[in-house]
Amino acid sequence: MSEKVYVLGATGNIGAEVTQALLDSGVPVTAYVRNPAKMKQHDLLTLVQGDYDDLAPFEKSIGGHTRLFLLIADLINMPRLKKAIAARAYAAGVKQIVDVSSFTVSAGGRRTTIGAGHSLAEDAIIAMEDRGTYVALRPARFMSNQTWQNALTIKSDGVIYDTVDPDELQSWISTSDIACLAVICLKDPIEKHGDIVYEMAGESITPKERAAVFSKILGRPISYKQISVADRYNHIVENVGAPHGVALTIAAGMFTGFEVVSPALPLLLGREPETIEQWLEKNKSAFS
Repeated sequence: MSEKVYVLGATGNIGAEVTQALLDSGVPVTAYVRNPAKMKQHDLLTLVQGDYDDLAPFEKSIGGHTRLFLLIADLINMPRLKKAIAARAYAAGVKQIVDVSSFTVSAGGRRTTIGAGHSLAEDAIIAMEDRGTYVALRPARFMSNQTWQNALTIKSDGVIYDTVDPDELQSWISTSDIACLAVICLKDPIEKHGDIVYEMAGESITPKERAAVFSKILGRPISYKQISVADRYNHIVENVGAPHGVALTIAAGMFTGFEVVSPALPLLLGREPETIEQWLEKNKSAFS
């Protein structure tokens, strides 16, 4: 059977890059989307309209695919949904699932809301009998999260607010790097990656250093201010609309003890990971 990849989350930042990179490589892709109008037509692209409330369209269309890219943002329902999707995929003959999990699994798992959703999902898939392989990507903080966590106060106050010490390292990864490694795994021989876990931290940088990067790229002074967990939590809930568990995880710190750069990333990606400065240069309009 020739390779054919099924993509979930194809309209998001990561999924869109995965889909395009596979198509550019000549790999046929099926994308499961709520709104097909968001996707550009391509000779190698098949669109299946559906959502996670009813997986019947997915179950009917997964046959004939060799690999599945899995990304779900719903933390509350994530374990149930990923288990159901993986079970249907493996039963239909899928040999490899590449899943976007989270570094919070490595940094304590169920001790945070974000870690809990991803940990339970990983465990459910790994425990399945008669399954194909399962690659778990565990990215650190998404650089793109700065657009909803920091853009408002950077625009209004010229300040990045967080709860950590100004000189405390924090690990970050770009969504482009996540997509790149996912595509590599989806194109490489399945046996090469097996059931591996790839932790993904592309840059480790302090809040003070990050503010200096913003100052340089935006061309105006941006500072960092340490605030209380309560103030950070309230800002995220009131201004971003994040649910309690997510806001608490972010405000209280996700990755304590896991703030180092992943040393194997340059080898895996075939290049150096993207830095916050490089990412910001491409996305500075979001903060202007």
